[in-house]
Amino acid sequence: MLGAGVRAPFVLHGLAERQHDLGLTEVVLHDTDHDRLDVMTALGAFLCRSWGATFTLRGEHDARAALGGAGVVFAAIRPGQERARTFDEELPLKHGVLGQETTGPGGFAMAMRTIPAMLEHARTIEEVAPDAVVVNFTNPVGIVTQALNDHSGVRAIGVCDGPVSMKRSVAAFLGVPGDQVHADYLGLNHCGWIQRVLVDGRDRLPELLDRYDELRMLDHQWRLFETELVRSIGMLPMEYLYFYYYREQAFENILRSGGTRAAQIAAINDALWPALRAHVDADDPAGAADAWTEAMQTRDETYFARERGEALLPPSSPRMHDELVEGEGYAGVATAVMLATSQRRKVPLILNVPNRGAIHGLRDDDVVEVTCMMDEHGAHPLAQGEIPESARALLAQVKLYERLTVRAAVEGSYDTALEALLAHPLVGSYPLARSILDDYLAAHTAYLSLV
Repeated sequence: MLGAGVRAPFVLHGLAERQHDLGLTEVVLHDTDHDRLDVMTALGAFLCRSWGATFTLRGEHDARAALGGAGVVFAAIRPGQERARTFDEELPLKHGVLGQETTGPGGFAMAMRTIPAMLEHARTIEEVAPDAVVVNFTNPVGIVTQALNDHSGVRAIGVCDGPVSMKRSVAAFLGVPGDQVHADYLGLNHCGWIQRVLVDGRDRLPELLDRYDELRMLDHQWRLFETELVRSIGMLPMEYLYFYYYREQAFENILRSGGTRAAQIAAINDALWPALRAHVDADDPAGAADAWTEAMQTRDETYFARERGEALLPPSSPRMHDELVEGEGYAGVATAVMLATSQRRKVPLILNVPNRGAIHGLRDDDVVEVTCMMDEHGAHPLAQGEIPESARALLAQVKLYERLTVRAAVEGSYDTALEALLAHPLVGSYPLARSILDDYLAAHTAYLSLV
């Protein structure tokens, strides 16, 4: 596991639940922040024991030693940690542009810092674990996975919890188990739609569109979009499309909230890490687990609240460990990828993989987020047929931005970076793109150097 951040226990729980199916013998954590690595290793070991895990968990400061002989590499790194993310999100707001970790200029800055670091890890993986499957959850997932596919020889698959959350919500609304629903999903990471919902061979999407007012009452992610908009699109939009369909409203909501999500996460983590260290030093891993659970509860309850314009409510009583880490979200998808690979199972999953003709109008080598059939040979994207012209136009524009961002990060080119920001639908102005880029370069001198 590359990256021992606060969400590492979610992945560890998924691994503990399926350890026998996966044939796990050892899990190794690595992080460039050695103090955090040591703390998370101690917390993770305690949690894994409480979940009945029999594999060995250890922390390793050296990346090469950590990766050597790995069968699977789960990657979730963040160069610059929470402080860099905070600046990523705050800077665009000063220019009148949305600030978000993965979308728009914020996602651009994150990608520019992260791609070189991930490609360095990829070179190490090629040398010491050439047969490993790389399950990438490093943000921005789609762009980083694109870079790994274009500029390395590793087998990289990107995972995200957004589409699976949509599918689970739809299944709950229809009153059927999630594994009885097949969702045809298409788009890019944090920019996609469900265009078909099959239950027992029948498409239930028309029913969902007709009853969208009811669906909106079930789950907050659907309340972001007005019924008239969704019906005009003819597909179910994932929540990050809110930044495109309601960009002025989202911008105003964030400003009125008095801060960014990044600053909020930084405050939570700034309080959590010293608390975890104190409990670990006092040989009180149970106390560390309680502190972690409460912090994750706060994160969960305030997710997307600023963007929706909702009040940031104080957390309710903490959930129990087994309720909070129930194997869903990105950890569940990551575990499913590992199972399909190791158990030779065919599993339908929504993943970030090269397009290979699945979405018309995009290149075969464009990494897209699409419904796939996953097996021991890899992820096979399913053809999605014709899609609405408005969706196709947005995907083409955002994908152009993504390709240019990868080029800029790999080549270290100022001109290409400027071209990438200019291409993004949320920027679209040359003087604005140049001002934002120059401000990022001035702030991230340790990570960004363009010529």
